[in-house]
Amino acid sequence: MEVEKVKALLRAIDLGNMSSAATELGYTPSGISRMMASLEEETGVRLVNRNRNGISPTEACNQLLPSFISLVNSANHLEQNIAEISGVITGEVRVATAYSTYYKFLTDLIKEFCIEYPGIAVDVTAGRSSALMAELERDKLDFCLISYREGTCEWIHLIDDPFYIWVPKDHPAVADGVYDIRRIYDDSYIDLYPGRESDGSLMFKSYDINPPIRYKTSDAFAAYSMVEAGLGVTTVNGVSINQWHGNVTALPISPSYNVPIGIAVPETGRISPAAKRFRDFALVFFEEHKQRVMEIINDNDKK
Repeated sequence: MEVEKVKALLRAIDLGNMSSAATELGYTPSGISRMMASLEEETGVRLVNRNRNGISPTEACNQLLPSFISLVNSANHLEQNIAEISGVITGEVRVATAYSTYYKFLTDLIKEFCIEYPGIAVDVTAGRSSALMAELERDKLDFCLISYREGTCEWIHLIDDPFYIWVPKDHPAVADGVYDIRRIYDDSYIDLYPGRESDGSLMFKSYDINPPIRYKTSDAFAAYSMVEAGLGVTTVNGVSINQWHGNVTALPISPSYNVPIGIAVPETGRISPAAKRFRDFALVFFEEHKQRVMEIINDNDKK
């Protein structure tokens, strides 16, 4: 089975469109269509559903995806190892974070890494911690800066981030300087990322609390705006409490609740040579800039 055909299939599925995948990978639309047809003939199953809106994987393809991804990753690892034997360091590292607060820090890390390893490309994305962990376990990411999640990976703890709750500035709890979490039953709760695992849902689960959900949104700024409008309250990570400045107060939660933040990378045996170099470089970088990491949290606590 030709790896390039599998790479083309995976990229087409990611983009949801054959033409976009062809353009990105340097093929003609007819060329990539022939590759898909050849791959379907080789596997003996239909791999993609085609419609006016693009393509999507069939059920058979979904069953094969873990093997396809493993095949491509193994081929990439082999290419990187062969290149290193020849004295050339190449590859790609797929980096993700759940916290926009750390973008500047992360981009500084990437800048220094790319100076040291100019032959390694770095792809950066963002998402929720649980979703990113799932992508890491599917071998679709190499390095995640996220809240701790159970998973098959190597976890490197960095900090414990105190959890807060956003309330309107005229909320009675502002005078107390702290928010008793049991008070949530007296407020309207704005559920951020409804129906999905989040730091907030895990916090409530740990305290055996079912908050009275009145509003739902999957956008953090929308949740903040709802709080500012006096519609309710919502939970927020300490590293994120000062993204916006309006008539909202971030109060520490009582009993206190901390969210472990760290680095998740594939386990030994699954990590590519390029990703291993990035991990090792990042650990040294974080150690050298530990004070800067802590200042991000401390500055938020003071504001």
